[in-house]
Amino acid sequence: MAVRTTGNIKNGASPAVYMQNFLRKQVLENLEPELYFAKYGQVSQAENGYLTLSWARFDQLTRTVAQVTLTEGVTPTEVDATVTVVQATPVQYGMQVIISDFLQKTSPISSILELVGREVAANMMRVIDKVIQAELITNGTNVIYANGRANRAALIAGDVVTGADISKVAIKLRKQNAKTISEGCYVGIVDNFVAGDIRNTSSGLWLDANKYVTNGAILNGETGKLQGIKIVETSNIDTVATGITVYPSYFIGKDAYGIANWQNMETIFHPIGSAGSADPLNQRATVGAKIAFAAKMLQQNALVRLESAATSV
Repeated sequence: MAVRTTGNIKNGASPAVYMQNFLRKQVLENLEPELYFAKYGQVSQAENGYLTLSWARFDQLTRTVAQVTLTEGVTPTEVDATVTVVQATPVQYGMQVIISDFLQKTSPISSILELVGREVAANMMRVIDKVIQAELITNGTNVIYANGRANRAALIAGDVVTGADISKVAIKLRKQNAKTISEGCYVGIVDNFVAGDIRNTSSGLWLDANKYVTNGAILNGETGKLQGIKIVETSNIDTVATGITVYPSYFIGKDAYGIANWQNMETIFHPIGSAGSADPLNQRATVGAKIAFAAKMLQQNALVRLESAATSV
C-alpha cells in the first residue's frame, strides 16, 4: 500500500513546492556585544566651519623647593609656562543597504526597512568602538605585560591576568596622578575571557557588583571591582595575533582620550520613490548610517594597557 507523506507528496525529488513554510513575523534579535569605549572618552563637538578640533593642556610646572625659595629683596627668575596641543581631524564612516521594491512587496516581514536599519546601526556602533580601540593601542604608551613579561612577543599561553597584575595597574595609575572616573575608582574594559581570569586569580579580593555593601552607582556592564578598578566586560575587544592570541585590557582614568564629533551617528532611510531620476522606475529603497569623528589620546598618564593571554572556554 502506497502511503503519501510530506516527503513524497510532490511528483519529484523535493516536496518544497507543495509543502508550505510558515515564517514567524517576529524576527530574532542578533546577539550584540556590549560597547563601552565611547562612554569613557572626553566627547567634544566640533562646530560647523572647522576641519580640526584641538585640545590644549598647560604643561605641569616642575620648579623645586630650592628654586622657589626667595632671597629677600631679590626678584626670582621667571618661569616659562607652555601648552601642549593635541589635534584631531575627522574621518567619515558609513554604509548602506539597498532594498528592492519587489522585496518589500513580497516580504512576509512588513518592517523590513526598520529591521535592516537596526542592523546597520549596530554594525556602525561596533565600528566606532573599534576605531577608538585602534587609537588607544597604537598611541597609548603605558603598557604592562602579564606575569612580568618584558614585551608582547615574550607572552606565552599561561600568562593570564592575575590579581597581582591588576594591582600593578592600579599602583601605576595612582602614581601617575590619574583622576578616577566613578566612585573613586578607575574603569577597566576587558574581554570576557580576561574577566574570568581576573575573578579566578584574585586571591579572594575580587568583589562582585551584586555584593557591594554601599549604595553607590554601578556602571552599565560593571561586573565587579578589584584594587579600586571597576571592571566592565565586552566581547568586542580587538586581539593581537603573535605566537598566541594577545588580549589587550584598557584601564582608564578621567580624560585619558578624547572623541571629537563632526557628524553624530545618523541612520538614514530613503524610501522607494525618493531618488528621482536616479531611480526612474522606483525600484530601490536604501537604509544607511554615517558618522564623522576622530579619537585621540589626551593624557598618557591616565591610561594603562595590560596585555596578556586568556583562558578561553
